[in-house]
Amino acid sequence: MEAKTRKSEATRAAIVDASLDIVAESGFGAISMKAVADRLQLSKSCVFSRSGSSETLRLAVVEEYGRRFVADVFLPAMQKPRGLPRLDAIMLRWFERVSANTDIGASIFEAAAFSLEPVDDNLRAQLVQGVVGWRGMMRRTITQAIDEGQLKADIDIGLLMYELHSLVMGALYEAAFLGDKKMASKGVKAYQRLVDSYRA
Repeated sequence: MEAKTRKSEATRAAIVDASLDIVAESGFGAISMKAVADRLQLSKSCVFSRSGSSETLRLAVVEEYGRRFVADVFLPAMQKPRGLPRLDAIMLRWFERVSANTDIGASIFEAAAFSLEPVDDNLRAQLVQGVVGWRGMMRRTITQAIDEGQLKADIDIGLLMYELHSLVMGALYEAAFLGDKKMASKGVKAYQRLVDSYRA
């Protein structure tokens, strides 16, 4: 029974992983039981029994993407000293991520926001929840930089977060749409110039 459960969990993980690849290549609208089954050479009934509806599968993809995003961008940065060193590490890894992945999968949060296909309310709520989560971590990092005396005490944190996200959005556009392979280094330079204007 335990071996059967492990096999079922492994199959579901493979289904979510394949669905994430499909979203990365073609967007949420491309997810279907048939598309996932064909990719994994499984039956549609097998995919359905492990994942439920296409909507449920889309929600699972967002959850898994958010977990990977935090693990890749934020968690390694937490090994750095509080404040600016952590913020520097977050931004560097984020720029590297969008520069290395030139398809829609570079950031499905942003891709879904600008998709020409309608996003249903449940999926949008899940995406927003993911964004709110990593923004909370970024806000705490900026607050720590202020507490450490690295950034000015009276800065508008909301404005700075908007500016940082705008830099990443610009890098995503340049890398994914225009194919600029040097966006990681350009992004870091732009980030450093911005942070310099906020230094204590």
